[in-house]
Amino acid sequence: MRAIVFLFILLIFIKPVSSKEILYSGEYKIEFSSENITKKKEEVINEIKYNSFRKIIISLLTNSEYNKLNKNIDIDFINTFIFAVDIYEEKINNNTYTSKITFAYDNSKIINFFINNNIHFIPYEPEEYLLIIFDQKLFSEKILSKDNQFYQFLNDNKYKYFNVPNLDVNDRYIIKKEDFILKKIKNYDELIDKYKNKNILLIHSITNSNEVNIHSYVYENYNFQTLDNVLVKKINYEIFFKNLHSKALDYWKNKNIVNPSSINKINCKINTLNLVELKTIKKIINKNKMIKQINTNEISYNNSNYELVYYGDLDILVKSLYKDKIRLKFIDNLCDIKILWQN
Repeated sequence: MRAIVFLFILLIFIKPVSSKEILYSGEYKIEFSSENITKKKEEVINEIKYNSFRKIIISLLTNSEYNKLNKNIDIDFINTFIFAVDIYEEKINNNTYTSKITFAYDNSKIINFFINNNIHFIPYEPEEYLLIIFDQKLFSEKILSKDNQFYQFLNDNKYKYFNVPNLDVNDRYIIKKEDFILKKIKNYDELIDKYKNKNILLIHSITNSNEVNIHSYVYENYNFQTLDNVLVKKINYEIFFKNLHSKALDYWKNKNIVNPSSINKINCKINTLNLVELKTIKKIINKNKMIKQINTNEISYNNSNYELVYYGDLDILVKSLYKDKIRLKFIDNLCDIKILWQN
């Protein structure tokens, strides 16, 4: 009986590990030969640890914010955010060592560090850009064509945040040469309806006898916004897309960034069917990275009122909650929240 009571107390007071938000690194393979395997193993693991942590931090910060933080990153700093290390398939044969390793990082600790040190951060996974490419040469013009050399390169080389269109006849009906000339997509609604993506990246490559001028644009507020211009003698597609990927991603991050020093409040009505649904909504809101706290104003059947204290801009909070299946919108100038149940 005493054992059962003790177990019950443990279940009450121990927070489950699964409640943590964990960020996992990729799998890394370790292989080396050394006279001192223990020392070499530690050195190699620390190097991998730094690289894996750097990738995670870069995904959460703009280039400028990362550059501020990078000078302070060392192994002791990284270790404060590690939740677990998994080393497996470990083998030692004479002086040769092999294994595989993954790292798990505590995302809550990372975000809290950003907030406490006023480091602007990204609250959700970056979104893909749909690439619309017009390759204009002296004797050929290829828009959304499989013969377009830019798209041919992308078919063999994938970039995480670049999405290639279908390149079908319908694409070429939606996007035309005149869109690039006038710097406005006439059939914008059709394009969005087809690909369900409002992040559009346009590339206009103009080749003459001596050089190639590549203009890159982000489509925003129904206009072409210049992202980059490149003038080259010959296109190195790998270098071009690597630089474009970095600039496009940083542009997107700057549009979706959270400033921890900007603290705001909003009163919202939460529509629920029952108490269980209310608890679910509050739990999701509390876990959101932008929420500082949620305070109760009034509780009533199916219609309670809460004050949300949050970091950053309201538009980004709305987007962040929507990604968590929580809809926040204004109805008759009043904030209204409900859960979006999946079918």
